Amino acid sequence: MLSAALPRPIRRYFDNWFDAHNPPSRDAIVLHNRRLYILPTQFGYLFAIMLLFLFFAAINYQNSMAFILTFMLTSLGIISLWHTHKNLLGVTVRLQIPRPVFSGESCELKFEVSHVNNSRRFAIGIQYAGEAPVYLRLEPAGSTVAKLKIPTAHRGQFKPAGITVFTRYPTGLFHAWGWLKFDLPILIYPRPAAREKLHQSMVEQYDGQVSTSTIEGDDFAGLREHREGESLRHISWKAYAQGKGLLTKTFQGQARPTFWIDWQQLGEGSLEDKLSFMTALVLAAENQEQKYGLRLPGTTIEQAFGNAHKHACLQALATFNQADLNQELQLERI
Repeated sequence: MLSAALPRPIRRYFDNWFDAHNPPSRDAIVLHNRRLYILPTQFGYLFAIMLLFLFFAAINYQNSMAFILTFMLTSLGIISLWHTHKNLLGVTVRLQIPRPVFSGESCELKFEVSHVNNSRRFAIGIQYAGEAPVYLRLEPAGSTVAKLKIPTAHRGQFKPAGITVFTRYPTGLFHAWGWLKFDLPILIYPRPAAREKLHQSMVEQYDGQVSTSTIEGDDFAGLREHREGESLRHISWKAYAQGKGLLTKTFQGQARPTFWIDWQQLGEGSLEDKLSFMTALVLAAENQEQKYGLRLPGTTIEQAFGNAHKHACLQALATFNQADLNQELQLERI
């Protein structure tokens, strides 16, 4: 959060202080007075030093014009301080729940930024963990959406690190900022394996399962006892009229094979390689509308298909062997 030039103990102290005074939130965060901080920029410090030299020169030479210039520039600095703080005061920031991505893709963070004041807000920046900021402006009582793309390198479930909302408007003499933390999950799936390896493995999983007896299909296969809950349109009413009871017509058709994506059935390889391969199997099975289940050490997800099932399987793969689901998403520096 603070500059890396500070000694580590001091930096840790200030980081802990900021965290204690800015608790994480799942809802929108309003930048009120207790959430805003303001300090001079590097240019602001130079400006203050210049004013000090001007003041000493005016005293030394007893020059009234130098006094006037010093006081005018000082007034400019004070007014700038007020406007910089006011540019962020009352701004509301809401983070939408991020869409899950695969490792290596960019995770998009969408911020809804708004205010109810009748003034315009200019040059408001939003920054995540030292990444390049995005800038926006707000019309009177208006709102907008800011998007930040965060690179990802590791699978898992994370929480957003501290997000800085800042401004240096209007003169650049002061830097006002708010420190925001959101208690929302960022889910990163394992990177899927190559498709050619995936296709060969899937054939091995369900090779030979080509047909079955079902109530749906093309070729009539016979009758069987009716089961509770089955559609009445499949009942053989002719057999019922002959006193044979409720019988269901069955047909011979091509079955959509079902299979298990089983950790124990995979060959040798690293943990991440296996998870990557299983991720690719889940995606391929879903694309081909196959019914599949997932088996991991300590976790079993029964066979099914659909978006909810796919998400449950991918989430289980993403968080496998992850000790802390609340760790912050840190960015790797190259």
